[in-house]
Amino acid sequence: MKNFLSTIAVIATLLFTIKVKAQQKLNAKSILWEVSGKGLSKPSYIYGTIHMICAPDFIMHDKTKKAFGDAEELVMELNFTDPAEMAALQKTMTASVPLSKKLSPAQFAILDSILLLKTGVPLKTMDQLTLIALNSFVISKTLPCTDIKSYELEFLNFAKAQHKLIGALETVKQQADYFSKAFSDESLINQMANFDDYKSVFTEMINAYKTEDLIKLGEIMKDKRFGSSEESDKWMLQVRNADWARQMPEMMKQKSCFFAVGSGHLPGKDGILQLLKAQGYTVKPILN
Repeated sequence: MKNFLSTIAVIATLLFTIKVKAQQKLNAKSILWEVSGKGLSKPSYIYGTIHMICAPDFIMHDKTKKAFGDAEELVMELNFTDPAEMAALQKTMTASVPLSKKLSPAQFAILDSILLLKTGVPLKTMDQLTLIALNSFVISKTLPCTDIKSYELEFLNFAKAQHKLIGALETVKQQADYFSKAFSDESLINQMANFDDYKSVFTEMINAYKTEDLIKLGEIMKDKRFGSSEESDKWMLQVRNADWARQMPEMMKQKSCFFAVGSGHLPGKDGILQLLKAQGYTVKPILN
């Protein structure tokens, strides 16, 4: 009996250790992860991007270049090489009703003063933009530079140079639908009105990104200064992550994929790393 209890104790300790190690691995400081197992003939990779960053802060590690080189297909949120998709994207940027008619005089005046003060551009020159497009422009101006880099565009250039296939996890229409459900007009206006707060939290995000701290990035994604709310978290993270995690297994069965998606989609219980792990895949960080 004594030996039996000792054996059970050892098994329990091992199980606890395995559980802790697995949790530590998903919490490891890395924005590049390998997915293997469950019958995959080759591993695939998940890279967390930041959609825009100042050129001096842009880093492309050798581990990332190696993983990209080993993969057969680049898969991003959208396929920026599809002319039809790009036409659809441009259409989502152009409003059917000008902002001068869509917004109340008070709202227009507030946004106009913010744009003039923070960007030097009057709102009337952007009257034909949607609020989402205007918001994207304002966010870009929170960066302390004019030389802005994009990881997505860099990976696209790599893919073209290496003659890799390029795919996507969603269409422009799907993404636009998610945005419309996640953000009300009022929330977008408030986000732009809180320019300095957003600038502060965006700086925190860039610092966390440079150290590959996924836990911190996950926390920042839920910061109200970042425009986070229950609705935005639901549609921009939970629903999309679940949809992507359903698609990715079939893609990975067909070929080795390099998934490049916003880093906020990786961490947490609803993140794609945990969702794939829950399906039985081995998900581990690539640290060097």
